[in-house]
Amino acid sequence: MARRLLVGNTDTRVIAHSYKGTARVQALVDEFADRVHPVSADFSDSVQVAAMADEVTARFGVPAQIVHLPALRLSYERLAKFNLDRFHQDMAIQVDAAIVLLKKFAPKMSKMDSARVVFVLSSVTRAMPPKFMSMYTVIKYAQLGLMRAAAAEYAASGLTINAVSPSMIETQFVEEIGDVAIRMSAAANPKGRNAQPEDVIGAIEFLLSPAAGYMTGIALPITGGSHC
Repeated sequence: MARRLLVGNTDTRVIAHSYKGTARVQALVDEFADRVHPVSADFSDSVQVAAMADEVTARFGVPAQIVHLPALRLSYERLAKFNLDRFHQDMAIQVDAAIVLLKKFAPKMSKMDSARVVFVLSSVTRAMPPKFMSMYTVIKYAQLGLMRAAAAEYAASGLTINAVSPSMIETQFVEEIGDVAIRMSAAANPKGRNAQPEDVIGAIEFLLSPAAGYMTGIALPITGGSHC
């Protein structure tokens, strides 16, 4: 996603956080030089997230756009085997970290003429979720609530806060659920395939753009017709 934003918008600068996956970030640095600035933090640690936000502000000022999409890799689990330790870690990464960042940045972003926050949610919040995804579903509903609460608070300002809610995207985040589950998800989709990153990036670009200036608090479904 970062690469597409950089290619399509020559004025864009990306500040990449990467607790893991540093090779991908380094590839962006190699390609785009001084337009990519890696700033790392473990998003399960609120203290590190706050320090990262302070570093970003000190080095670059308050960002005008934030896309929030960190998460642990998706795993299936029965409710009877709900892993509370993993749940709390993923909640910290996806929700607690977002709260820290919004507390740090949203008040100043709201004073800008046009500022944007976009969350990457999930189609599990659109209707009855799939079985064996209780941990993931609870966290995504928590993110949805945070997004809408923040959007309501800042609706009268220049800051809009929205989300995309895609169905299964074929990325490294679904590698742990197995090929059979991925193929079954693709076969059940009206388009006969799962989403690819490119299917979601366009919607994120739109929500970051001036064209979405009158939209806030929405969760845009990117699902190939499986959810509305």
